[in-house]
Amino acid sequence: MGNEIEIRDRAHETNTEKAWDLEGASLPFRARPEPELFSSREVTIQFRGPALKCDALREPRGVAELVRKILRDDSKEHFLAIYLDARHRPLAHSVVSIGTATASLVHPREVFQPALHLGAVALIVAHNHPSGDPRPSGEDKAVTSRLGEVGKLLGVTLVDSVIVTREGEYHSFRESNPGDFV
Repeated sequence: MGNEIEIRDRAHETNTEKAWDLEGASLPFRARPEPELFSSREVTIQFRGPALKCDALREPRGVAELVRKILRDDSKEHFLAIYLDARHRPLAHSVVSIGTATASLVHPREVFQPALHLGAVALIVAHNHPSGDPRPSGEDKAVTSRLGEVGKLLGVTLVDSVIVTREGEYHSFRESNPGDFV
């Protein structure tokens, strides 16, 4: 359906003596620095799938429709993020977490890392409620509040948090608390 984001994060350790050999340096042994251990980090972002072809996401109903298209298995709670450009057009989406029938573990780090790599200026988060009840739980409210705070610190606006059900119902935090969202 949309761009799927895969992030691979690898840490590497080596020493300067091996690095000299890798670079093909032909310095005499005495001229080489003492071997030191150093580490590097390699992050790879890979996109899979066709581009998200839809207009700017400005209304919660449109977000709910897109989320239902993306989520095929709604027997478990899926938490996803939709990354937006300056005009609120989708750049990509990522399934951040797949939980159980009643809960999903979400950490701001997993939500915002792709946003920063993509250069997204805004995002919408959404998840499904397999129970069929779109009303937010206390945990839903706490996670949304925390993501909003982190987004402000990072300069990536949380536009909305939407809960969807397979029956077509949805709950938009932006609609129910307009003062908390842009």
